Amino acid sequence: MGRTVKSPDVRRAEILDTAQKFFYIKGYEQTSIQDIISEIGIAKGTFYHYFNSKPDLLDAVIERMTGQVLQALAPLVADPRLTALEKLNRLFDQIANWKNQNRKFLLDLLRIWYRDENAILRAKAEAMSMERTAPLLARIIEQGNAEGVFSVEHPADTAEIVLQVGSWLSDTLSRIILHGAQNEAADVLALMQRKIEAHHRAIERILNAPSGSIHLYGLDQIEPWLTG
Repeated sequence: MGRTVKSPDVRRAEILDTAQKFFYIKGYEQTSIQDIISEIGIAKGTFYHYFNSKPDLLDAVIERMTGQVLQALAPLVADPRLTALEKLNRLFDQIANWKNQNRKFLLDLLRIWYRDENAILRAKAEAMSMERTAPLLARIIEQGNAEGVFSVEHPADTAEIVLQVGSWLSDTLSRIILHGAQNEAADVLALMQRKIEAHHRAIERILNAPSGSIHLYGLDQIEPWLTG
């Protein structure tokens, strides 16, 4: 049987899929190029046709991950029918709902994502997400300034701060979920709700937004994570 010839886009996606799987399971440092090409069944030269090195491959994996988020974010930001607060809250809501829809997979992923050997992957993913998402969030903030619901002197810089606060909350909730089985569910839920409310208020103050106007997560979106 002859060798299957795949289009460049299909082959590149196959390499990225395989690399992402190995990075999650083994960690970036422990994954070798040989692991990836052996899994796919391609020559080393084929790999280097698409990627110059393992760091280059890591950048591509992270860029694709952040790109999937931006695909949902960009149309929301551009929608002329929505106010700035509606855009901001719908953004958070869409992300929370997506996480709930993929909860089983993400719970499995969390246990791997927070291993020490994946620290590089986490740091690079956060940096790339910040770089690509901040300009879109800045547009929402500028709109909020124009509508009089936000009062921000430097929208671009403020967007980065808001994203950092959101990242801190996501990281905090993830670690609580990972270790929550050791405690009563009601106590864990109360802790998570307290963290969420604190981050809500922090973002409102950063944006000078009305009290109670910003919602990152709701209890109904958090509780399912405690039962798996």
